[in-house]
Amino acid sequence: MSIHLNIREKILLSFMAFAFLLLLAVVIFFYFQTENNIKERAENNSVRTASQFKIQMDKNIDDAFVELNGIVNFGLSGAPFSNRNFNKKLHENIKNLLSIFPAKYSKLILIKLSSDQVSVFTPLRLFNGKITVEEKSEKITSLSQSLVNKISVSNKRRQIIRDAAKSGKELILVSQVKRTNDVILIAFLRTEKIAGKALRNLSLSDNESVFLFDRDQRIIFSSKKVMINRLFGEVPLEQKDDVISALKKYHEIDMNIAALTDTSAETGKLLEVIKQVIYFSAAIFVLLFGLIYIVSGRTSKSLNKITEAASEIAAGDFLQKIDVEREDELGTLVNSFNKMAENLKIMFNKLNESNKELERKIKELTDAKIELSEKQRLALIGETVSKISHEIQNKMSGISIWVQNLEMQTEDGSPLRLYVNEIKTALSSFMNLLVNFKKFYRRPQLQFAETDIEKLVNKVLKKYSQQIEEKEIIVKKLFPETSSAISIDKEMIEETIENILLNAIFFTPQKGMITAELIFKNSEIELKICNTGKTITVEPPNKIFQPFFTTKTSGSGLGLAICKNAVEAHEGKIFAKNIENEGVCFTIILPSTIVNDKKF
Repeated sequence: MSIHLNIREKILLSFMAFAFLLLLAVVIFFYFQTENNIKERAENNSVRTASQFKIQMDKNIDDAFVELNGIVNFGLSGAPFSNRNFNKKLHENIKNLLSIFPAKYSKLILIKLSSDQVSVFTPLRLFNGKITVEEKSEKITSLSQSLVNKISVSNKRRQIIRDAAKSGKELILVSQVKRTNDVILIAFLRTEKIAGKALRNLSLSDNESVFLFDRDQRIIFSSKKVMINRLFGEVPLEQKDDVISALKKYHEIDMNIAALTDTSAETGKLLEVIKQVIYFSAAIFVLLFGLIYIVSGRTSKSLNKITEAASEIAAGDFLQKIDVEREDELGTLVNSFNKMAENLKIMFNKLNESNKELERKIKELTDAKIELSEKQRLALIGETVSKISHEIQNKMSGISIWVQNLEMQTEDGSPLRLYVNEIKTALSSFMNLLVNFKKFYRRPQLQFAETDIEKLVNKVLKKYSQQIEEKEIIVKKLFPETSSAISIDKEMIEETIENILLNAIFFTPQKGMITAELIFKNSEIELKICNTGKTITVEPPNKIFQPFFTTKTSGSGLGLAICKNAVEAHEGKIFAKNIENEGVCFTIILPSTIVNDKKF
């Protein structure tokens, strides 16, 4: 169903399409460009937040080392260690430190490596809210063996060790006294406290969050407290497309820092802006639509008059004139149209007189040209192919002689014999291709002879009986009781039957069937060769007789074209058609110039 639009409708439709596409392009560009900027800014912000959080964490850990070094060095000032116990002043400083920062340090351990005794200081909160520090003296073996090993093998004066026993919730700070390598102070620093202090220094917005998690994805600290002790993969925001994340390795404490930025709020604002742009554009669109509607109405009215006058002139009424007075381009068009109508009347009479004579001469010329072109084309192609084939055959003959000499000098079983055979096969195939070219482009020169067509078909079937038996094909012959000898070019028709039979054998499936049928009529003879299997998928089916057309993986595509040339040279016909759900049937129709009748 076709839709016809007048000029007014086309103008309005063009405007609507242009305005819509322009608005769509602007909105899409603005949206995706802005969204990309939002995500890029969020990504930079996440990376910056993760880095700043690590810097703050490092600063807090450095502050803790400063505190430890301060109380140790201050405790050692003035007097050396006693051989029986640690300096009392150092113990008092440790207790004062834990009293001031009971939430920051879970305990401190003072070790004298020359002795197997350690002093453990633990801050305790009493019922009345006061902080007291408990001091215990223990064997050094009470410490975990892994911790002792790490301390003993390290030459560093300060170490950070993640407390694996508490899943990273505490960091072990090891500070070795500078004045003597015999004294080591170990502080158990609560991770959440130094991380919380680092977070406060960052001043995160509502759409930002920070996570500190260990190698097992267990969250040690987070700005979202509900996520602590859960797995990082369970963070709800991680499943959203509008959450930008940045991951940073914290090698010093064997942990990871993740900073997330939620862009959903900014994306929501962007959508609101897009809606406002669409509403404003719609208002402008309606205003322009009304203006174009009014202007196009006047133009459409004038064009309708031109169309009506043109229709009358097309019908033969050259006296038509358009009565429209305008001073714009359309008025100029109307005046030119009226002048054209006057000139057409004069020219029409002259053209009408010579039209019939011209048509007759054109038809004669066209028919003669078609016939001449076809003859010239075939003659030129045939001559060219013949010359080229002759030259190629001369060269190939020389190559064949050298191949034969090479074969004679090659011993049986030698690998070279295989290559020689491949070359001979290729040469033979190429020579056959040249022969087929000659057969197709040369006008066949028929050598008529009396031929029993039934015997000819049987001869071809017997020739390819081995191929038929290999595929276990059933051959069905439908020949009449009496047959007649006809005058044909025996070799040419035999080759045609061979090509069609080979084609049938190729496409017939294993244990399929091939049917050969002869039908004698008064003025012609029909030979049908049908096979089961795949049908012809091209339309029309006779397209397979075109030169170089083939559905096989190999072959020149000239076989059926040569068959068509041979049959048409006998003034016969050849065609193919599909048998519904069964296969393909080729039919050859030849004039039956009967020589004599005989019974078989």
